Order: sequence, then structure tokens, then C-alpha cells
Amino acid sequence: MKKLFSISLACLIMAGLLIGCGKSLEADRDTVYVQKKGTVVSAAIADFDKDYYDEEELKKYIDERVGDYQEEHGKNSVSIDKFSVEEGVAKLFIKYSGCKEYEDFNGVTLFSGTVPQALAEGYGFDAEFTEIEDGKAAGSADSKAVSETDAKVIILSEKVDVKVDGTIRYVSSQYTTIKAKDTVSIQLPEEAEDGEESALVYVVYE
Repeated sequence: MKKLFSISLACLIMAGLLIGCGKSLEADRDTVYVQKKGTVVSAAIADFDKDYYDEEELKKYIDERVGDYQEEHGKNSVSIDKFSVEEGVAKLFIKYSGCKEYEDFNGVTLFSGTVPQALAEGYGFDAEFTEIEDGKAAGSADSKAVSETDAKVIILSEKVDVKVDGTIRYVSSQYTTIKAKDTVSIQLPEEAEDGEESALVYVVYE
């Protein structure tokens, strides 16, 4: 995830996020979770174990950054649920009202919708795809066949884990590793995290 919450010395953002209705997102790595109603939960986690890291300074910066965005886009556009530093690990809990807010706030690409909607938005499906069965890779999949489905798809340009409300059926093969039926891990090279189409990852699910 591109870190917009940064301090000149630490240069990092740490996050984890609680989800509504009492559920929680379990994450051991930066994670994006697009929920059924379109809201987005992001989780980023990082060590915070250097003497020169300042917890209060980081918290103040986060509050200011979120506050500035809320002033322009509304109080419910982005909200902080919790921020903590425990045992050398910092966690921030944030929820976004939708993909657009997540994109704007983090400066990355995040699309969520159906495959036909993605095609209408100009996204191409000419990448190499892997078919997923029972949470495991099951061989290559024809990109044309993938593009002709009515399944849901998440398209993004980040080095994160992606969790979906459903079962993953296909993922673009480059940079991806399946962790579970509903979670894929993206190992996007830093130089590719620029939002260009060549760096986009596709997660198709039902």
C-alpha cells in the first residue's frame, strides 16, 4: 500500500481495521477488504520499535490527515476506528465509504464491481490468469473466458493482501499467491506500484 501516513523519520504507516457488526479483520500484512455493501476496510501493520519513532507525533499526523480529507469529502468518507502501539507494533484502524474514497486517500487504483462493469470502465483482461479451486491454484485460465463471466472483480495496484466477501475463482497470475478461498496475497514490486495498467492485479470472485 502506498503510505500517505508518513513521518519524515519513520516514513511508514501502520494499520489494522475493525469491521462493522462486531466482526474484525485479521491481518498479518497490509490488507484491503472490499465488503458486500461497497465499503472498504484497509489494514496495514508494521514494526514501530525504534527509539526515534514518536507515537504521539504519528497519531497527530494521522488525525490531521483524516480530518483534512473529511472536511473536503464528508465525515463518513474516511473514519479512524482505533490507533495503538503495543509491543513494538503499531496498528491503525480505518474504514472508507467506498473505493473512490480509498483511491483518493491513498493515491492508488482500486476498482470493485462486476467484470462487465470493469470492461465498461476501460479495464482490459488480457493478462495471464490462474484458476482457483478450493483456495488453491488449479492451472491457467483463458483470459477471454474470464472476461466473459458476470463474476465480481477487484482491480488494484498495491502490494497488499486482498480479502473478498465470496470465493475467489480467478486471479491474474503475475505477482499473486493464494492464501485462502477468500484471500490473495499480492507481491507487487515497488517500482510497479504506480497505478499503470501493466501493474494492475485482477481478483475475480463469486
